[in-house]
Amino acid sequence: MKVFFDTNLFIYLWEEGDASRAGPVQRILRAIGGSGDSLVTSTLTLGEILVHPMRNSEDDAVRAYLERFQRLELVSFDAGCAALFAGVRARLPKIRAPDAIQLACAARVECAWFLTNDRRLSGVHVPGVERCASYLEFPVG
Repeated sequence: MKVFFDTNLFIYLWEEGDASRAGPVQRILRAIGGSGDSLVTSTLTLGEILVHPMRNSEDDAVRAYLERFQRLELVSFDAGCAALFAGVRARLPKIRAPDAIQLACAARVECAWFLTNDRRLSGVHVPGVERCASYLEFPVG
């Protein structure tokens, strides 16, 4: 099973330092790792997560993020994703373009879960993704 993390979950895990948000994300990661499932995200997520450390010239953080993302399945926004993106935007015009890119990338690799903390995305139906949900809804045991 493939589980897609939206950018905000990585921010909770690595940047925010808020245990109330990081704790559930850590539990999800343990559940995924223990079950043999794979964690997926997009190259858009990588780009978004690098903005803050690059803006602040935090080269060590940039290197650390790049190393961490090498362990994940990264989906690039290619021509196939562009067609899926167009379908998402055509069916769900209120979904913002970056969110539609994320959803298209998750659909491209047929993720079982798309996890986010964005209420606007939780519950949307996208062909190729079984369930879009709040990260707090993911079953961890």
